[in-house]
Amino acid sequence: MIIPINLIVTTLLFGLIIFLAYIFLNKLAKGSSNYIPQDPIPPPEESEQNLNNNNNNHHHQNRNQAQNAQQNIQQNAEAFQNLSKKEQLKITKKQMKAEQRENMRLMLEEKKKKEELLQAKLLEKEREKEEEQKRIQEELKKIEEEKKKKEDEEYDKWKNMIKVGEEGEDRMDFTKEETINQFLDYIKIRKVVSLEDISGTFKLNPNDIVMKLNQYEKEGRIMGIIDDRGKYIYITEKEMGLIEKMLMNRGRISKTDLIKECNRLIRFEPTEQDKIKINEEQQKTLKELEDELNVKK
Repeated sequence: MIIPINLIVTTLLFGLIIFLAYIFLNKLAKGSSNYIPQDPIPPPEESEQNLNNNNNNHHHQNRNQAQNAQQNIQQNAEAFQNLSKKEQLKITKKQMKAEQRENMRLMLEEKKKKEELLQAKLLEKEREKEEEQKRIQEELKKIEEEKKKKEDEEYDKWKNMIKVGEEGEDRMDFTKEETINQFLDYIKIRKVVSLEDISGTFKLNPNDIVMKLNQYEKEGRIMGIIDDRGKYIYITEKEMGLIEKMLMNRGRISKTDLIKECNRLIRFEPTEQDKIKINEEQQKTLKELEDELNVKK
């Protein structure tokens, strides 16, 4: 049987149309399935409800995680029990070593922190000590400068009031150690002595007195100050130590308070023993004068 060509062509065209239609519908179905509709914005009440639901979900998740962790611990414990004693001992030793290493690490870190803190405190104390020493040195330097200034002022004030005999008349020889000791003892036993008395006793002018006092102070043989009355106040080593200790304890101190403390710590009168020595010197001087007058007669 012979099939006409027209029928064959028509059949092929019809089949091609059906195939293309199938492909088009299939693509259309896939495109619609990929579309995800957007949910409308929920009202405020629904948002709070969703928030509460989320919190509940987190709570359940945390509880589930805790339960899972507990289950893992139980499973590990069961697995540990199923091991042989040798394996259990090996695992236990390993855990103990790990704990010891961790404890050692924590201990070393704590020790390091304590050492750093202690070092910082020591440095801070050292710095404060240096600052305090520097401040005390500045105070002492200031006192020394004021003392020097006051001595110069007193010298200018008293140099014209002190009358001394002719230069070289009965002048004592201060190159001798005996004369120097006599000069220093004269001041020390009296504790407070006027420059006029020193001048009259040792035949020195005011300039020589100040120069010798400064010289012997530098040599550490005597220590003192000249007040506004033209008197030299001898300060003992014990009294100077008390003043330095007071400055260390009080810290910063005003000039007025410093004067009050010095008046409290410094003795301004000779001791009873020194009074006896002064009386003996006076008696000896009177006797020498009497002998001199008797010789002249």
